[in-house]
Amino acid sequence: MTEITIYVVRHGETLLNSFDRMQGWVDSDLTAKGRQQALTTGKQLANIPFDYVCSSDLNRAIDTRDLILSQLTHQPKIITPNATFREVFFGYYEGLNAPAAWQEVSQATGYAGQEELISHFGFPKTRQLMHDADPAHQAETYDQVIARWRHGFDVLHEACPDKATVLLITHGTFIRTLADHQGIDILGNFPLNGSVSIVKETNDSIKLVSYNQTTAIK
Repeated sequence: MTEITIYVVRHGETLLNSFDRMQGWVDSDLTAKGRQQALTTGKQLANIPFDYVCSSDLNRAIDTRDLILSQLTHQPKIITPNATFREVFFGYYEGLNAPAAWQEVSQATGYAGQEELISHFGFPKTRQLMHDADPAHQAETYDQVIARWRHGFDVLHEACPDKATVLLITHGTFIRTLADHQGIDILGNFPLNGSVSIVKETNDSIKLVSYNQTTAIK
């Protein structure tokens, strides 16, 4: 049975993050703070012998990857950046002010904002509400995001030999969706920029063994 360990990192802060805007497939550069977050994460991971590194194909993930790699003692083999690991697509709401976007999505429900929606309806329904409110109905649903995660894990499983240790740089809501699917309480618990979550993958199972770590990473 093949088993691989995947260290899943959220990219560093970006310009759009700093403005609290919806940033899915829309991209923006890392801020100075975001670059420092990536370097700090790299230092925390410096002595872990990664065999492979992969990232989303969005520039903020690739830039974070390169900054982390600059701090590692052992240089892993780079897997080509993969669109499978992109952030959730927010459709019409891409680039808009996040609180205002969620206020619009939640308006008809009688609740206010994303966290209230999650609290009362759960994360799958919350993602569906955004999809339904999107005039183009292109915002990704929960099931679509989980399907992308499963495909991404298949990609890594095929690329990496047994017992490989993999570094994966991806995105906040994408990671949060996986955490929710794995039974983690995500309410008020969003992956921080530069945080690390750890996944164990075998031929027939995926297990999130830690989530949203920023210190004492092993």
